[in-house]
Amino acid sequence: MTMNENQYRIWRSPYSRFGGLNSLRPDDTTDETVTAVDCYTDDVLREIAENGFNAIWLHSVLANITHLDIFPEFGKHAELHIRNLSTLISRAAKYGIRVFLYFQPVRSVAAENREFWNRHSECAGQREKATEQVLDANKDQLIDMICLCTSVPAVKQWIADASAQLAEKLPELGGVILITASEYPGHCYSHRRKKDATPWTPLIECPRCREREPWEVAAELVNLVHDGIRRHSDRIELIAWNWGWSGWLPSPCRPLLELLPRDIILMAGCERGGRMDLAEHPVHKIDEYSLTYSGPSELCLGVLEVAGELGMRRMTKLQLGTTHELATVVNLPLMNSIYRKADWHRKHPDVGYMGCWNFGNMFSANTHGFNYFLRRERPDGKEEAMRAFAEDYFPGCRSELLLRAWDIFEKAMKHIPFAIPFLYNGVHSHALSYAEIYRAEPLRGTPAGCSYLPSLRGDDLSPSCTMPGHEYSLDEIISALGKMGVIWEIGAELMEEALASCPDDRKELGNAIVCGCLWRSAENAYRAYRLRKEWSDEKVHEMRRIILAELETLHKALPRVEKDPRLGYHGEPTCHMFNPVSIREKQDLLNSRLKHLNSNL
Repeated sequence: MTMNENQYRIWRSPYSRFGGLNSLRPDDTTDETVTAVDCYTDDVLREIAENGFNAIWLHSVLANITHLDIFPEFGKHAELHIRNLSTLISRAAKYGIRVFLYFQPVRSVAAENREFWNRHSECAGQREKATEQVLDANKDQLIDMICLCTSVPAVKQWIADASAQLAEKLPELGGVILITASEYPGHCYSHRRKKDATPWTPLIECPRCREREPWEVAAELVNLVHDGIRRHSDRIELIAWNWGWSGWLPSPCRPLLELLPRDIILMAGCERGGRMDLAEHPVHKIDEYSLTYSGPSELCLGVLEVAGELGMRRMTKLQLGTTHELATVVNLPLMNSIYRKADWHRKHPDVGYMGCWNFGNMFSANTHGFNYFLRRERPDGKEEAMRAFAEDYFPGCRSELLLRAWDIFEKAMKHIPFAIPFLYNGVHSHALSYAEIYRAEPLRGTPAGCSYLPSLRGDDLSPSCTMPGHEYSLDEIISALGKMGVIWEIGAELMEEALASCPDDRKELGNAIVCGCLWRSAENAYRAYRLRKEWSDEKVHEMRRIILAELETLHKALPRVEKDPRLGYHGEPTCHMFNPVSIREKQDLLNSRLKHLNSNL
């Protein structure tokens, strides 16, 4: 390993629950800072260390893990959080792993929480809407939230004092990772701008904060947490993540960076802001985490350069397993991209990395490959290094064929409709269990839900292909998915041949085959959607052909999903978007509908 041992390689378990959700009546005993101690057993921590990582991160809410007289309503179970965190920190230390807490320095409070707002009305700032995520009776409904205004001295004091208490109570804590732009409603600018409003970030309304610059507010938050922690610890690290800053300032956001303490670590998103040539979409903007695009983007490099000039240590934010490009597989086997990401870090050993979000964090050939490509002793040339890794990870394989398979997977991904509407609202990640679209009738118009939550699945797929400012039409999505499916299958067949002589394919072949099935299944769903948008009875024959194609895809996917229970799992909602049961149920439903169609022909 060529990484500097003072740099962090941060990971997390795919089975630890994020917690800390928006709610009218949140339950902080379900926060990850309470529950993670049961997830991170000795075996789990040992495996994380053996896979080359030296830290883990947990989602936390500062108001829940501290208790102060300024806002005595906060932290009613703080002792439980601290006790469980202390246990986990001690356990992780045995494996050389440090624990980091990821949080927003301040979070909004539900307007309905009159206990709080009747006592602290002077601290009320920007009002926002958020989605209820806890109460079943209100699930997915918009609720009123009020930001704690960080222009109010009492709020600033609370942030600094709570951070100090955190350092005092958890002296062996590895560090904190701060997000200061969007995510959940937090400070008054977290979902707002001072100018150049968009439909997603309207203008600031808070009368105090609109007199300030948003980037000054964000920098102040980092400084408040920093100054509080430094009262008790010089060892606890502070990582400031640049997520969302470019909504306030042109990258690299130098005015914000110049206001930050020099002993922090600046973490920059690796791919966001990049450009790459996709099929039929040259110089296409990459505005999400990506394995199709390896990065680092010019935006990322610019931020890292300025941070280095200012004397800060640096990290990148990666997702090594998978992304919203296809979130419910073990990994997207794009080893060329993994090589390029790792090779850049090998050449910049002073730059650490956080290798996952709350999904895309299962160990696989991707994580093994990334760490292999960081080694000093691996061959220097790309083809030589990849061949050496293939033979190391898959003893007995035909490495020349496997490298060709990886090349073909990369070629297939050049067709992906890489746009936020598709990535967030497409059916691709749950397509193998999605059946509502296969009806021989006009659309009913019920939303199909987003790709990363187990929503009720209706037949309206328009949010995935009709968002202003994004280039992919419905016809383009269907064409792109069709090409991806065909090309990917060629790669999977070559991979099967390459691994035929390998005693253990580590379930990588099954994972690759299911990736191809998901592309095929998504294509079928969008073809059915297009058919139903302008339905007429003469289209019954085409719907029948689409259903037959989907049944063929399900038949191919099912045995692979049966053999690998990881397939279908999405780490963000910690549930399966498809599994053998849901696939069989879909098969039965489609066979029933097919029988009905045949009887009416």
